[in-house]
Amino acid sequence: MDFNWTKRTLTFKQPAGTSRGVMKSRDVWYIALSENGINGIGECAPLPGLSLDDFNQIESKLDEVCGNLGLFIQDLSLLQYFPSIRFGLEMAHLDLKNGGGQTYYDSPFTSSYSPISINGLIWMGDTDFMIPQVGEKLAEGWRCIKIKIGALDFDKECQILRLIRSEFSRDDVELRVDANGAFTENNVKEKLDRLAEFDLYSIEQPIQPGQWDLLSELCQCSSVPIALDEELIPLVEETERIKMLDKANPQYLVLKPSLLGGFYESEKWIQLAEERNINWWITSALESNIGLNAISQWTAKMKPDEFQGLGTGQLFTNNIPSPLKVKSGKLYSDEVPIFQDVNQFISEWMNGNDEMMLQTSGSTGTPKPITVKKDWMKNSARLTGRTFGLKEGDSALLCMPMKYVAGKMMVVRALELELDLKVVEPCSNPLKNINEPINFAAMVPLQLENSLKDLAKVKKLIVGGGQVNSKLEEKLQSVSTHVYETYGMTETLTHVAIKPLNGPSKSDVFRALDDIDFELDGRGCLVINAPKMNPKPVITNDFIDLVDEKSFRWLGRYDNIINSGGIKIIPEVVEAKLSSIVPNRRFFIAGKSDKSLGEKVVLVVEGKSMDISCKSLDKFEQPKEIHFIPEFAETKSGKIHRQTTLSLI
Repeated sequence: MDFNWTKRTLTFKQPAGTSRGVMKSRDVWYIALSENGINGIGECAPLPGLSLDDFNQIESKLDEVCGNLGLFIQDLSLLQYFPSIRFGLEMAHLDLKNGGGQTYYDSPFTSSYSPISINGLIWMGDTDFMIPQVGEKLAEGWRCIKIKIGALDFDKECQILRLIRSEFSRDDVELRVDANGAFTENNVKEKLDRLAEFDLYSIEQPIQPGQWDLLSELCQCSSVPIALDEELIPLVEETERIKMLDKANPQYLVLKPSLLGGFYESEKWIQLAEERNINWWITSALESNIGLNAISQWTAKMKPDEFQGLGTGQLFTNNIPSPLKVKSGKLYSDEVPIFQDVNQFISEWMNGNDEMMLQTSGSTGTPKPITVKKDWMKNSARLTGRTFGLKEGDSALLCMPMKYVAGKMMVVRALELELDLKVVEPCSNPLKNINEPINFAAMVPLQLENSLKDLAKVKKLIVGGGQVNSKLEEKLQSVSTHVYETYGMTETLTHVAIKPLNGPSKSDVFRALDDIDFELDGRGCLVINAPKMNPKPVITNDFIDLVDEKSFRWLGRYDNIINSGGIKIIPEVVEAKLSSIVPNRRFFIAGKSDKSLGEKVVLVVEGKSMDISCKSLDKFEQPKEIHFIPEFAETKSGKIHRQTTLSLI
């Protein structure tokens, strides 16, 4: 079994205020386990000032786990003072045992997409900051609101609660507050008495942990039910847990697996609580989507009746792509099947291997696997970021299949450039249900054609996987989106050259991206030198007009060239001329064996017979035969398979 860890710094979309200060970013570490081609992934997400983990020793401890992996997996208690690492290792091992793809538990959350009811969190700030948050949550349909208190003037916090209760009763909205230990022995009873008028469901951790005598008194006499949160974190021994519970006898426990040492340790707390008729609920702790996804699956398995304190996965500008989504106060795992492939890819991306297997599309032959360095893929992603001015937090759209390099590279860009990746199932119009602006997207021509009425949602779009015909290009002149046709292939890890299809820089020439240049081989075909994506020159079968070492005009495929009576005819050039003559049909030009000419030009059209005039073509370009085929043969990637289709004539 192989072990690897990776650090990621998450950036909050807006500063997150707590009683321990304001957080603008936070660090998490991902653990990846690999065995027999299966990858499991887990997340270590300690919180400064709250977790037991020594932040200065986390990475050295991860290295120690790497060196003694079998020992630590066999006995997770060796990590009792590093609960976040303990949780990450437990999580990764569960995923590995269940076949990977971030599959931690078989629960209704993922198997039948049943939602989990959660509370809406109101972040600390001044009154003008907090009240609009409350209004937004209620308008969105949330029925449980949790408000952080203890950082503002207490009178102002009471004012916010009073405003809510003046509009909504307990039957309408369940109110929870979290003091994070902000009250003192001198004021806690008075403040709890004042809070009681707002008919609160509970208050989390009113005083600092460790004051068990005072805590016991509060749990017995407070009119506001008390839930313990931070109180649980330092209690790693079962005897201490029992002692605290028997002493305090709280109404609720709040379980945070990242801070308590994982699922197994959290379930121990549940057992102790239920033996004492103490209720409980589960809360995340600002994990990224990987940790949140795992906690959500476990929560659904445990089937508690309470509203849960799970995050929404929407706090960070650079979160990990995830199927998690929120609607009307419920957390869902998206039914989009492509997420299974995305999750599997992310786990493979984070394992310890420095290489990855990719599949060519088979555009000109049988698809084949090739091995590439992950560093080459990272270089490609960074080059795309520089070329299109992408920055952390920009939104990107994945609407291409994950089977081939185009889909995989969009995920790599999201991970490496820290983009906010939106994922939709590949379809003819991927923008149809997108309701927010997209900074960057990639499509094939068919998707672009069908997305024209929604294209304004995208700022910059690249199109590849086939030529953009003249009619579609003409339609693009009236859209605001910057659209670029790309040139590339699996061996170059997608695009190495682009040409603008609209706007003031519109061109018919492909221009190389930085650090890439071109040359011709003896056939007149393109040779690509892109050393950061492939250390060897990539020799293509693309017949081009080389403008200079940085730019070219694409003419067609060398293996499609027709030699008719000694004249070389490039089918793609003829097809471009015919695009306005054969509207709304797929067609292609090909060569067919002929005794006198060697090859004669034929036009093959998909669909029923129709009148077609080719008089506008040069004499040698005019087809000698026109054939109509009910349906074209296609490659596995959806492109026309010319040779197979010709065999149907």
